[in-house]
Amino acid sequence: MPRIEDFRFFCDVVESGSFSKAAEKIGVSQPAISQQIKALETEYGVKLLHREGNEIVPTEDGKVIYSYAAQIIAFFEHSKDLVSQNKDILLGDLIIGASSGPGENILPSILGKFKQINPDVNIFLKVADTGEILNGIVNHRMELGFVGSTRRDAQLIFEPFINDELVLVTSKCHPLAKKSHIQCEELLQIPLILQQQGSGATSVLFQVLNEQGIRPSDLKHFMELGLQESTKTAVKAGLGATIISKFGVQDELLRGELVQISIQDISLKRNFYVCYNRTLPLSNLINNFLLFAHQNKKNLFAPQHTS
Repeated sequence: MPRIEDFRFFCDVVESGSFSKAAEKIGVSQPAISQQIKALETEYGVKLLHREGNEIVPTEDGKVIYSYAAQIIAFFEHSKDLVSQNKDILLGDLIIGASSGPGENILPSILGKFKQINPDVNIFLKVADTGEILNGIVNHRMELGFVGSTRRDAQLIFEPFINDELVLVTSKCHPLAKKSHIQCEELLQIPLILQQQGSGATSVLFQVLNEQGIRPSDLKHFMELGLQESTKTAVKAGLGATIISKFGVQDELLRGELVQISIQDISLKRNFYVCYNRTLPLSNLINNFLLFAHQNKKNLFAPQHTS
């Protein structure tokens, strides 16, 4: 009979696309994880994985098993949480996903304080673009996500967490830095360095511009990079401008490394959202963390003043 760990191994291989990466993540040898996958295939009597180029991907049967395996793991963890709740203690794994805005600028401090109060909780934060995080919640690979945009999905629930604003910034050495504001149509002439499609910031930007009759193809794309940090690095090097979460550049703005230029006639205010799967009740651990996060978010991001 398959064990929970067999399903974990299988899910990790599917998600990493590699036996070696999955083995490194779990902390076991590659032959050991290969042996467990073979045992799982023997149990089901079908091939679950195959190679496409340099990547290991699930077969059609493997995709079916993966969807159920992820749910089995999620319900198992949820049952452990209910038992610990009866003992009136917080323990177990707190697995959270986040897009780069909240994942790099908001959650680390909150998670650190939560860990200090609850040392028996193991904390895992996965930072990726919004689309990948939402898929992880749908697939039960994480219970809670913090993202910068929403999507229509019957399995997902979104709740506002904290207000954010997207801002146009550039290097202090860039010619654009001499302007305090621009008109919306001037944005079309600026070489923009944008975060990859699928990121919350890019999705919100495209949505707002679409409401102004501006298509993404109308923009002057200079580069499309990964997530927040790589975009910010390119802008600080003077390669162009970007539209990015103000949380993500507040330190650089205070130090004068980046300059903010306002865009007239459009609002790029948005919410960061908490997202979870409606098919599985939130665990006691997640509910406690969510309450803690709401209680601490304002203290962490009070407005800063310079003399």
